[in-house]
Amino acid sequence: MGLSIKEYILDEAAVEAVSSDLQAYLQKLGADRKDIQRLRLSVEETLLNIMEGCGGGLRISVGIGKQLGQHVLRLRYAGEAFDPTRNEEDDWARNLLSGTGYFPCWNYRKRTNNVSLQLTHKAKRSTLFCILIAAVAAAALGAAGPLFPDSLRTTLDEALLTPVSQGFLGLMSTFAGIMIAFTMCSGILNVGDTMTLGRMGRRTLTRFILISFLVSAAAAAMVVPVLGLDLSGNAGEHDSQLVQISRLIFDILPSNPIDPFRTGNAMQIVVIALLVGVGLLLIGERGGRIHGLIDEGAVLTQRIISFICKLIPLFVFVMLLRQIWSGQAETLLSIWKPILLIVGAQLVIAAVLWLTSSLYLKVPAAALMKKVLPPFLLAFTTASSMSAMPLGMETCTEKLGVKKGTVSFAYPLGTVMYMPASIVYFTVIVCTLAGIYHVEINLSWIITAVFSVTLLVIAMPPIPGAGMLVYTILFTRLGIPAEALVLATAMDVIMDYVDTGFNVLLLTLQVACIGKTLGAMDREVLLK
Repeated sequence: MGLSIKEYILDEAAVEAVSSDLQAYLQKLGADRKDIQRLRLSVEETLLNIMEGCGGGLRISVGIGKQLGQHVLRLRYAGEAFDPTRNEEDDWARNLLSGTGYFPCWNYRKRTNNVSLQLTHKAKRSTLFCILIAAVAAAALGAAGPLFPDSLRTTLDEALLTPVSQGFLGLMSTFAGIMIAFTMCSGILNVGDTMTLGRMGRRTLTRFILISFLVSAAAAAMVVPVLGLDLSGNAGEHDSQLVQISRLIFDILPSNPIDPFRTGNAMQIVVIALLVGVGLLLIGERGGRIHGLIDEGAVLTQRIISFICKLIPLFVFVMLLRQIWSGQAETLLSIWKPILLIVGAQLVIAAVLWLTSSLYLKVPAAALMKKVLPPFLLAFTTASSMSAMPLGMETCTEKLGVKKGTVSFAYPLGTVMYMPASIVYFTVIVCTLAGIYHVEINLSWIITAVFSVTLLVIAMPPIPGAGMLVYTILFTRLGIPAEALVLATAMDVIMDYVDTGFNVLLLTLQVACIGKTLGAMDREVLLK
């Protein structure tokens, strides 16, 4: 099923016809009623903006259908460049999140305006189901392993299983650094566009980044003693901890622009992206074309990673089968320990941030929790921070009293870069896996883990597959073997809903605190 394309002379009747066709298409797909309403309003607003900006009588092509495995709506109209998706009130959100498909995306090619909007977002349950099927199939085939000759299993491993697993990891590693560079540089440029907001922009960014680092450090401080990890390490018999930390600091400075991408050094890639992004901000409009290319590159690499991550069930099947045939399957039985540690650390940190917010806002803790519970429950049941974003923003304005302008800036920004529960998750998981796989660690290793986790979580956009990308980079950087990816994937499937729920809960609380800090809060609404 491809795109069904219709031509219209744009007027109010055409807007109504397109809206009706879209509703019928979404109902046929079985889309949620709220999603249908949101998409209809978004498309109607876009068409009315085109009509207002380009005048009536414009010939426009409307395509609705499935393309490259995604259900999309595409608008095309010739003429001068005109972006109908821009809106002063929520332009920040659209710039930041259009690449994820939750807002219309506009581009201009060969004197033709193109607007696209993704219509459906597959539930993560489908990925979960595929991974479970892959795990069951691997367990069944692995249990039947003794029925096959050793020579056959060895041949299958060397000729098929090992190349498949290495190929998947190679693809991830190839695009990991490129995606980090594009995504982070694009984020810096978009943040720079909004720095006209002055104090709001600086304080919000500083708050999100500082709390993220503190959360990662706190998580590491909690789990290292529980795991009984020996921090004496063995990074060199004659190297003091001070020397190791000094090397760590200077190691983030790249010696050339190629090696960080070749070796997958995420810290150096972040430095390169930071310098390029800030440099483009300094040259202003002269870097406009490069800015556009970077935004397009970010969207392109995100799509590529999404396609690669569709192979995750196959990767899980191959790696689990290899572990079973090699007699290492018992490692998977230790999954309960990191899960308990992750949940425990998340609960402690969430409780601290909740109670701190209650004290700062001068609102009873129970009343505050009651206000922020609905977006938490939605995120917890859908494992989608994007799906919960409209409700979260509504909660901030209508229940917590934060002014709409502040929410329109802080909440989308936080959805992308403020994920404290995910930071706790990745910090605990690398420490736990380091212990399980006997990785030698020391104080500089812990510092590297804290900085790497925090920067990677901040840099990763909220798209399917970002977790596997973070694992691949972290494990390479911290010396954790690739076999640990199976255990990490299993925990990711289990913990995804919990992580997303806590992220949304803590973001909603933090936006309320930001509102008070900036004097952008109606206390009567907050105390109601």
